[in-house]
Amino acid sequence: MATGVMNLNWRVTTDRGDFAVKRVTDRSPEAYRAAQEMLPRLAGLGFPVPVPRWTGEGSALLQINGFRYGVSEWLPGAHPSGSELDAAACVSLGDLVGRLHLALTGLCPPAPASQPDVPADACRTRAELRRYAAMAARRHGEFDRLAAAEIDRRLALLDTVAARRPPEADLAPCGWTHGDLQPLNLLMDRGRVTGVLDWDRLGVRPYGLEVLRTVTIMFSGGGRTALDLERAAAFVRGYRARVPITAGQLADAADRRWWTLATETWQLRRHYEDGDDRCDRLFTTRGTFLHWWSRHRADLREMLSASAAWPAR
Repeated sequence: MATGVMNLNWRVTTDRGDFAVKRVTDRSPEAYRAAQEMLPRLAGLGFPVPVPRWTGEGSALLQINGFRYGVSEWLPGAHPSGSELDAAACVSLGDLVGRLHLALTGLCPPAPASQPDVPADACRTRAELRRYAAMAARRHGEFDRLAAAEIDRRLALLDTVAARRPPEADLAPCGWTHGDLQPLNLLMDRGRVTGVLDWDRLGVRPYGLEVLRTVTIMFSGGGRTALDLERAAAFVRGYRARVPITAGQLADAADRRWWTLATETWQLRRHYEDGDDRCDRLFTTRGTFLHWWSRHRADLREMLSASAAWPAR
């Protein structure tokens, strides 16, 4: 499959049907197996998730030539573009995420009511960015040129917003979440979700952070354009119809997600230290969206405040 970032995937057609095959490279076998074991129960509740296939020994992973592979049924649909969804489909998608969060509460071990968050330090981030800028300057590739320009923009931004670092805090509400809800992990057909894929990052997180991460990726062309505030608001309304979360909690999650984008350097670490270029484009595309968000923080907070007034069921 040509889409995707982290792992290689294939569609395999056999006389027993079509299957999705995934090479698992960035998650531990234990984490992958735990998610796969939960999916049949989630499917049993009516959620459109891929049901895994097991090896003859009952494992979710098969090792071949040093690589681990997982297999699941092939689900219909196409990866959605947030800009193509009408308001009803956006509300429905938010509703689905809310129902997923509630269902996971009953399927997974008990989760803490809150979770501590320690935002990255601006001074440390500046030092890391300068270190990677020096690495880029010693090379002459296309990514090095783009990375150097974005590092300059990121350093200039941090000079102006360093005092806006969110405080250390215990965040709530928390629970089990998918961890990577974005277009490449969703399938839709005529506005209806037909697949929620790639559960490798299943884990306990603040709900607000998953909501903000999802809407800011889903409704900004993957970080390539401005955020579509109306569609984002519809998604949040659908979510809040299922899960009680306050305007303040959503606004705080927005500030923390924005700060994460402003201070993250993991894509540079992968490129310059791990020799892994699979996430190169994320550094520049997320940078583009970060700079838009930095100019429109008030608009996003206003949208979240208005959406939070939606009455719960």
